[in-house]
Amino acid sequence: FPLLAAAAAATGDVAVGQVENKPRAVSTTVDNATDSAFSSDLKAAEDLLKGLSHERKMTPKQSGEYMAREMEKARKFYDFAKTTLIPHSMSLVKKMKDPDGMLAEGKTMVENDPASWQGYDFLASGNLLKQNVDAARENYEKALANAPDFQKDWYRYMLAACYGAKKDPAKAIELYEGIIARNENWIAVKNAYVAASLTLLGKDDGKAAAYFDRGFSLYTPGEEGMLLKGGVGDKFRGLEKGPEVCGKTN
Repeated sequence: FPLLAAAAAATGDVAVGQVENKPRAVSTTVDNATDSAFSSDLKAAEDLLKGLSHERKMTPKQSGEYMAREMEKARKFYDFAKTTLIPHSMSLVKKMKDPDGMLAEGKTMVENDPASWQGYDFLASGNLLKQNVDAARENYEKALANAPDFQKDWYRYMLAACYGAKKDPAKAIELYEGIIARNENWIAVKNAYVAASLTLLGKDDGKAAAYFDRGFSLYTPGEEGMLLKGGVGDKFRGLEKGPEVCGKTN
């Protein structure tokens, strides 16, 4: 649900309006839990990994081992998404237009179970919708501390968005880079690429363009259209070499 929100937050604006107006802007693995949707996500992950292995000039043996290791992680993540992440994410989506209700539900959840990562997520997301960034960050930290391993990088991603909103791009980039390097939560990975690309603009434009293309390659067609319709490609205008996809659509 915060597909565009946190990416925009990385540039300094908490996109509360975007979240409220586009509650269906969710990842394929949340919006569509069919086997074909998961297969599509896995194919996109495989294509990205192949490109990275080529870029890093791996030998065939190194590439094969790298692909096997990283794709196994991707498959395990999507198994986790089917059984655990989707029900939680959809319960959040239903509350997107009721941040106070989201906060109340989160409070009840953590009162009943102080280790409820879902409850802290409700509290963090409700506060983010109300533009209480400090309270959101505090509760994302608690969600991170209690979440299953496969969900931790999502909260690091949301924490990075909070740091971006608080004008601390260095901390945001540190978190995005860690998510990308671990390749553990593919929803976080694809969003981290795009959010990092926006944060890097004006600091390392070449890397910003490359990251945008990598993240974009992992999006579904619906997500791609939403991202481009939001005018994100305009942010790269004037660069000597911007993202390939923006060049095709400008």
